[in-house]
Parts: sequence; structure tokens; C-alpha cells
Amino acid sequence: MVEFHDVTLRDGEQTPGVVFNSADKVEIARALSELGVARIEAGMPVISGEERNAIRSIVKERLRAKVFTLSRLRKEDIEATAQSEVYGTVLEAPVGVPKLRQFGWGLEQVMNMSLEMIDYAKSHGLYVTYFGVDTTRADEGGFFGLMEEVVKSRADAFAVVDTFGCITPDGMRYLVRRLRQLTKKPIEVHTHNDLGLAVVNTVAAVLEGAGVVHTAVNGLGERVGNASFDEVVANLELMLGIRTGVDMAGLKKLSKLVEMRSGFRMPANKPLVGENAFARESGISVAGWAKYNLGSEPLLPEVVGNVHRVLVGKKSGRHAIEYKINELALGATLSEAEMGILLEEVKTFAETNKRALTDQEFSELVKRIAVRSEQGKGSM
Repeated sequence: MVEFHDVTLRDGEQTPGVVFNSADKVEIARALSELGVARIEAGMPVISGEERNAIRSIVKERLRAKVFTLSRLRKEDIEATAQSEVYGTVLEAPVGVPKLRQFGWGLEQVMNMSLEMIDYAKSHGLYVTYFGVDTTRADEGGFFGLMEEVVKSRADAFAVVDTFGCITPDGMRYLVRRLRQLTKKPIEVHTHNDLGLAVVNTVAAVLEGAGVVHTAVNGLGERVGNASFDEVVANLELMLGIRTGVDMAGLKKLSKLVEMRSGFRMPANKPLVGENAFARESGISVAGWAKYNLGSEPLLPEVVGNVHRVLVGKKSGRHAIEYKINELALGATLSEAEMGILLEEVKTFAETNKRALTDQEFSELVKRIAVRSEQGKGSM
């Protein structure tokens, strides 16, 4: 069983241009919990009064999901978290070489501050995940020397963090393996998608023993985003047979909710939950699916709450035209010659406008041809 730690409301809000208000956060948190997400990182309470109120509002919902915050190695962060009455906190500490240079800190200083703040957080009754920022760009010897001491602390879990999306799957497995050799406590993984490897790196960590994965709905997050929630769920459940406790049938609905609340539109070809994830336009593809029930996807769209779609456009053939007429219940009976005319007009429209037709445009085109046909019969 792998647990999901959702970061949509914290790291996801760091997507450039995205802002969640309290109502947004509460609605998304409810949906996440109902879907079976185990943990929700609701925000960072020291940011603002609005942020604190939003976190408290989520806590008051008494969701099945445990509510977390993000804290720096500062007492005021931990105190704000404790006052929010959440279950736990992700305690971030800079460990990557570039981050240490940015702060002007050494690893010994990080270690001393980490041990002090872990104890401080535990004294406030918080579950603590120790979160080494930029783990994947840390000095290997220095990092594992640090972790040899930190794993002896009262921290409850430890995260491998690919803050800048710059590790390979083999590298991720190596880091998780080394960390597991130091502790029997849970290992978590947090990845970013700078080189398009966030999902595969998350899965690689799970294969090496990570039991908690940090993901964001629609892959929202800093720069190009975090590992996409729906894609990680599907890979674990369908490709590897690893249980997640997530109701996959609600993935599409959740994606649309976050899209609406964030204002961040997903590409139509987004895997699994995109509008065109199970769409067809080319004639041979529609013919195989509609006429002979030959599917070409690795799963049925209903598994993730999506649907099959047929678009009509430049690549369409007669099967697509016939299917669309029936789907839209247009009731048109066209001769072979009229079907040929319709198909030609569909292609001309698509080439002229550089896109497929909407259902309304297709319906109007069919009606025009049907009217012309009736008028032709009447003049005979």
C-alpha cells in the first residue's frame, strides 16, 4: 500500500499565476479526501492570515485525510503550524549544494538546527517528515553523514526531494536504497518535472521502498510542476498492481475541479484526464474502435472517470461521420453521394480553420446537406 501526500494546495499554488483562496482550498481538500488521498499539505501558515484561516477551515472539516503544513527550520513556523491544529508538518531543511550556498550555511549547521527543530515540532505533538530540500544535488558523503545523525532523531519519516527535477530513475532508486539502509522509518518522495521525469522518478522510489508519494493534481507546482497525481495513481495501480486507496473513477472530476479553481488550463492531450485523452479523429482508428470494438488505449476511460470521444476533421473517414451522426441523434439519412459530400465539406472546413469541427458545427453542416437533399427531391 502506498499513501498519497497531496501538495496541490501548497506547492501547487506556487505555480506561477495560481492563487487559491480559502473556499478553493476547502473544496479541493474535501474532494481529495473523498477520493482516498491519505494526507493533504494544506499550506504554510506563516505566509498570511488568509493562509492560516484556510488551513484551520480545512482542519474543521474533520476529513479522513490527515492535514499537514510546510515549515522551515524556524520556531515561528512550527508554532504557527501547531496553532493550526494540523496532524503534522513537512520540515524543510536545505541540503543541496546550491541551496547551502544560497543560505550561506554548512551541513553541520543544518544538522544542529534540524535536530533542534525536530524536537521542537515533536514537543508540539506534530508528526514530522524531514524534508531535505534539493536532496538530489547534495554532496553525497555530506548528505548521508547528515542523515546518519538525523535518522536517530524523533522525526517520523524522511523524504528524498528532487526539488529541481534533475535526477534519473536509477539515481532515485540509489538514494532511496541508501536511505533505507540507515533507517526502518518510512521514506517519502517528492519530485519535480523539469526534465519530464517526475512521475517515473516517483514510481522508481516506490519500487525501492518509498511508502509515501508527494503529488499534485494536474501536475501543478513550482516552474513546470510536481509529479501528476492521476498519472502516479494509474502507474502504481494498473502497471504495478500496487494499492493506493484512491478511487480512480473520480480522477477526471477532481482534475476539472482543480482546473476551474486554479484557472490553470490543462492541455487537451493530458494523459488520462485530458479532454482528448481517449479521443479519435483518424479514419482507421475510429473504424477499428466504433465498428469492430478494437480499443487502442491501455485502459478504458471509465476507469478514470473520462469518456471516449470522436472528433470529425481532416483525418476523418466515413465511419467517424456515421458514428457522429448517431451520437448526436441527428436522424439524418444520407445517400452514399451525400455522405461523400459531407465528408469533403468536413475536411475542407478543418483545413480552412486548422481544427476539428465542434458538435454544433458538424450538426449544422449535416442539416444543410439534408435540406439541400430534400429540396432537390422536391424539384424533381
